[in-house]
This record gives sequence, C-alpha cells and structure tokens, in this order.
Amino acid sequence: MARRKKTPEENARREKIRELLQLANVGSMDDIQELFKDTIAEFMENGLEAELDDQLV
Repeated sequence: MARRKKTPEENARREKIRELLQLANVGSMDDIQELFKDTIAEFMENGLEAELDDQLV
C-alpha cells in the first residue's frame, strides 16, 4: 500500500508538534504521557471555566 501525500496543513501541524516536543525536553514515552496529561487537564480546565462563566452570566 502506498503512503498518501500529506497536505501542507498536516506538515505544518507536525512541525509545530516537533517544536513543542523540543521545547518541553521530551525524550521518552513517560515525558510524552506527562505532557499529554498536562495538556488535557488544561483543556478541561478552560472548558469548565467557560461553562461556569456562561452559567453565571
């Protein structure tokens, strides 16, 4: 099976991910898991805060 060609958007996204991993000093799967957990926690916190703000308005 031939590989499909990546779009410019996919290539740009992958490059940003590489930059993030370098900035975060990611060198192992444990580092990646910790970064993932931190990222998900941030998304959830922001979403919950927005939901709370909507309820209070």
